Amino acid sequence: MTSAEKITLDLNDIASGKVELSSFQQKVSSLDISPYKGKHVQLVGCAPTWAHLLVAGRLFRIVSALDFVIDDGKEGKVVPVLTTLGK
Repeated sequence: MTSAEKITLDLNDIASGKVELSSFQQKVSSLDISPYKGKHVQLVGCAPTWAHLLVAGRLFRIVSALDFVIDDGKEGKVVPVLTTLGK
């Protein structure tokens, strides 16, 4: 595990309500990812799995680590998705 600062990204801040693929893809592609560079990002929020994967795909190249937090409203379970050494 890296010692990078942990930062939370809530998918509900990208799109709330019913999430549809085409509009969510547009929002993800226009998302400013620079604040997440070199950080340990934890994705939270109630959204379909594909939404988490789209956001993760944008972040993989720039983050030091990435987790999905499942059932985040209930002190969720952290699922590590990516840990990059040396960043």
